Amino acid sequence: MVLQKNVLFSGTIEENLRWGDENATMEEIRKAADYAQADKFVTTFTNGYQTDLGQGGSNVSGGQKQRLCIARALLKHPKILILDDSTSAVDTATEAMIRKAFAEELPGTTKIIIAQRIGSVRDADQIVVMDNGRVTGIGTHAQLLANNTEYQEIYYSQTDRKEA
Repeated sequence: MVLQKNVLFSGTIEENLRWGDENATMEEIRKAADYAQADKFVTTFTNGYQTDLGQGGSNVSGGQKQRLCIARALLKHPKILILDDSTSAVDTATEAMIRKAFAEELPGTTKIIIAQRIGSVRDADQIVVMDNGRVTGIGTHAQLLANNTEYQEIYYSQTDRKEA
């Protein structure tokens, strides 16, 4: 499970990622970080994966924390991956690359994505729309856009377009 606000521990980036799999090779760690769009920023640090994160990851941004936590979860090789607004602090282009990596590299993993951005769930097999704790619709993006008022309102508030 990757939450919107996850915890990073004092220690290095590598040590934090090893919480996902203490026996992971460095190649596996970099691969997970690459899928999570973290490898590029980690390698810009002078000490790379040996960079000390400080208390709670105080020296990385919110989006960087989220990407490191996604990488840590990927190292567990989960059958089910729950992402609870876990890309809210990353830009939409980075989020799209993470979703693409999930689709290509984790085809057998069930992904449950809790999100407020339509773009985060648009390609899902099934989308569940909730309003004040109650389900107001279940379907694909196209089905919900055609038949669900709540989904339409969210979609139109997030896009300039008035059609799908």
